[in-house]
Amino acid sequence: MKARFNNVVNLSGGQEITNPATMWNKEVENEVDYIFGKKSGESQDWDVHIINLKNIADDHAPMILGSLLEMYSDVLFKRGQEQNYPTMLLLEEAHHYLRDPFAEEGTQLKAYERLAKEGRKFNCSLLVSTQRPSELSSTVLAMCSNWISLRLTNERDINALRHAIENGNEHTLSEISGLPRGDAIGFGSAFNIPVRFTIDKAEPSPKSSDAAFASIWST
Repeated sequence: MKARFNNVVNLSGGQEITNPATMWNKEVENEVDYIFGKKSGESQDWDVHIINLKNIADDHAPMILGSLLEMYSDVLFKRGQEQNYPTMLLLEEAHHYLRDPFAEEGTQLKAYERLAKEGRKFNCSLLVSTQRPSELSSTVLAMCSNWISLRLTNERDINALRHAIENGNEHTLSEISGLPRGDAIGFGSAFNIPVRFTIDKAEPSPKSSDAAFASIWST
């Protein structure tokens, strides 16, 4: 059993704990400095930091990312408004971990909801990417001020946008379900009017096309 934990934690021992509270706070600050960046005025040794959780089981990802965001929000708010370096958190595949708390057993305020509500005042903004907005926290959705939407056909997803968008434009929402592949609509406070545009194809393109069932089965 011990061998299975060696991939996650070092069981050989570490430094002696003399003052648990002080040591814990210092370790949290060091971890936040490394993952999310140092406070304003200190030298930053990177511009973009990618945290890859794809090898973690889906059941564990919300807990692990939630813990990281809890640490970050705690340090962010303690530093105060003047000491935080402007930071953008881009959360990919957010429906896997920014779940609606009212769909779970506990309804406590999550770290990502506190960041969505208060982070802007502390120089932190969220960019949330998802295929299923209906599975996201309604609080996070409501705090979004700008939207770029590709085609959505599920009525629950479109309703999630309808309830999240202030003075939701029904004409814009009706267009979303009929968008061709690669087209998107941008709307929100940064757009004077909703803007439709085509996204350039990725080079190399991802391997995400449908299987050619008819041609393969016919041979």
